[in-house]
Amino acid sequence: MQITRRTALAIVAGGIASTGIAAAAVSSFSDEDLVRVTLEKYFGPLNMRIEHLQQFVLEFQNRNPWIFPSAKVADVVTLAETVKLGKARELLPQDKRRDLRHFDPWVIAEFHMLTDYAWRSSPDDPIRFTGWHPCTNPFANLELQNA
Repeated sequence: MQITRRTALAIVAGGIASTGIAAAAVSSFSDEDLVRVTLEKYFGPLNMRIEHLQQFVLEFQNRNPWIFPSAKVADVVTLAETVKLGKARELLPQDKRRDLRHFDPWVIAEFHMLTDYAWRSSPDDPIRFTGWHPCTNPFANLELQNA
């Protein structure tokens, strides 16, 4: 098979255009986008207004500032999850994959604690940010135990 000069130029131009499009897409992602794709990976499409999602992400970051992945990792994962490349996480370096494996359960747990997701009367009801509420379990033992 012989590659002509025109074919080579078309391939290079396509690669440059694809890189430009990917860079533009990645630069437009926000922290809310990462949280949304992560939650939708586990729960399916979320019926949540952007204002409530923004409040949730802000509170999540305030409560756990060390959990959120770096901006570059967050952008790459958001892009990969958005275009349904679920295996893309496996291509990341081991320490970045570990950060994401640590991030997912934290964001899911905080989502349950800071929203009314579990308390809605119907799955079609919109999800609202409710904020943190102290434990109301009358049987909870909140005293620290020395071992």
